[in-house]
Amino acid sequence: MDALDCKSTYGDDQAALDRCFMAEAVSLACSVKSRTWPNPPVGAVVVRDGVVVGRGAHEGPGRPHAEPMALAAAGEKARGATLYVTLEPCNHQGRTPPCAPAVAASGVSRVVVAMRDPNPTVTGGGCRYLRDRGMDVTCGVLADEALDFIWPFVTTDNFTHAYIELKTALSLDGRFAPTMESRRKAAPVFLTGQAALRDVHCRRRRVDLVLVGEGTVRADNPRLDGRLAVDSVDVPQDEPMAGYVDTDLSWTGGFQRDHYLVFAGNGSRESANRAKIEADGGRILFCRETEGRVDPAALCEAAVLEDHLTIMVEGGPRLASSFLRSDLVDRWVRYLAPTVLNDGVGWPEGLGHGETKNDFSLTRHLRVGDDLLVIHDRRNFADVLARVTV
Repeated sequence: MDALDCKSTYGDDQAALDRCFMAEAVSLACSVKSRTWPNPPVGAVVVRDGVVVGRGAHEGPGRPHAEPMALAAAGEKARGATLYVTLEPCNHQGRTPPCAPAVAASGVSRVVVAMRDPNPTVTGGGCRYLRDRGMDVTCGVLADEALDFIWPFVTTDNFTHAYIELKTALSLDGRFAPTMESRRKAAPVFLTGQAALRDVHCRRRRVDLVLVGEGTVRADNPRLDGRLAVDSVDVPQDEPMAGYVDTDLSWTGGFQRDHYLVFAGNGSRESANRAKIEADGGRILFCRETEGRVDPAALCEAAVLEDHLTIMVEGGPRLASSFLRSDLVDRWVRYLAPTVLNDGVGWPEGLGHGETKNDFSLTRHLRVGDDLLVIHDRRNFADVLARVTV
């Protein structure tokens, strides 16, 4: 099929070979055209004599699973081969038949799994099925990477609620942006460098909806797309939907997308601006209000009804604080830029980022260009990782 050159690089180092071929399966899972939610993305490769002979990636509900796709591509070459798959083959009937029996019948001699199914009612079922039939099963190869890209599915318990990823970018002294008076025009102000910006665009491609507040639209005139990720091979190709929150529909200056969502309060249904926004391409979703503003929980409910299950909140401090105070944030992605503004837009008084009922755990931190990226999760990532790799 093609020569992924793991064998010549790693020779007979089986652990290194497993990581190399699993990396290919991970890349397949991450690079499907469209996001697969509510199903987790899964990739699989079949390897025989050090050569990939079959590839497959799940593309969404009702579509074939990655394992049978890869096995079908391999055909007779699957016999005696090794199957690498990013998630334990399922052993239960859903919209498609279970994969574990198909894997057992394919003739592969070994199965390498990145992680077991995180659902506690089925965890280990597929691996156990294969082992019971005498197959060699290895679990835990590149588990961290595999868990990370299905994290929305895991942390929401299969989307019992919308997945909310909050992204903030601040200066060293806790400022979101300079003062409006110091800015020459309505255009984005980037505190972070190009590497961090590209990372944000990749993260956008992995969610259904990118959300800001009306104030950010006025100040920055953003596009909220993933254009900087266009050449990335490990993100979906489709752009996310973009939207903003405008409780009273006061903004009529347009938006840099042909189609977008506007989350407004129920009290603005008779607004004179409604027709102009809709004519511009805005689809208005009316939500209940709390203390005169769109209630974040109601916003999430409205988004889910539109099939937007994964949401990145990128707004300013007021919108960020409202989601934190409502305890809706599942993951907080924080970029810290090596700059001091001395003055500018900070956390609103009384709505500080510390006022959240639930604690977050530190998942990882790393340097992205000249900036620092820190990721916190509501559910402890390390605890889940330990559970799905034993």
